[in-house]
Amino acid sequence: MQVPLKLQLFAIRPQPANTPVNGKCEKVNKDDLINEDDRNLHKIVCRRCKSVIFPEDVVMTVDNQPYQLRVMTHQAKGPAAFEKISWWWYTESDMVFDTVGWQTVDKKKVLMCGDCELGPIGFRSEDNKKFWVAVERVKYEKS
Repeated sequence: MQVPLKLQLFAIRPQPANTPVNGKCEKVNKDDLINEDDRNLHKIVCRRCKSVIFPEDVVMTVDNQPYQLRVMTHQAKGPAAFEKISWWWYTESDMVFDTVGWQTVDKKKVLMCGDCELGPIGFRSEDNKKFWVAVERVKYEKS
């Protein structure tokens, strides 16, 4: 007897999208994140649903660039608590993102997870040509 083949049309998230997470930066060790080319050593994934934001070896870090972002929530809604962030993954190409969403919050173009909409994880320039993702607002997954 032959078993029918079932195709899975949608990915199953390792973690439910409504899993509570800390909305603020979480400290990470720089030596564990950067390869010999000064790019991301591991996949960069959403803290809540584990969707891939960047594959490995595509973005570089920029430090000492302070910027105020809201504390992360679903769709960046909720109380207007802010956090000053100065360490970023940086790119000038939206083509290196695996998944990302954006919306305007407090008159700023902010980035969020393209699947579960947790954010803001970063921001983009007014001309949409530069993108910053907070190093300490995402997780890392070894390949």
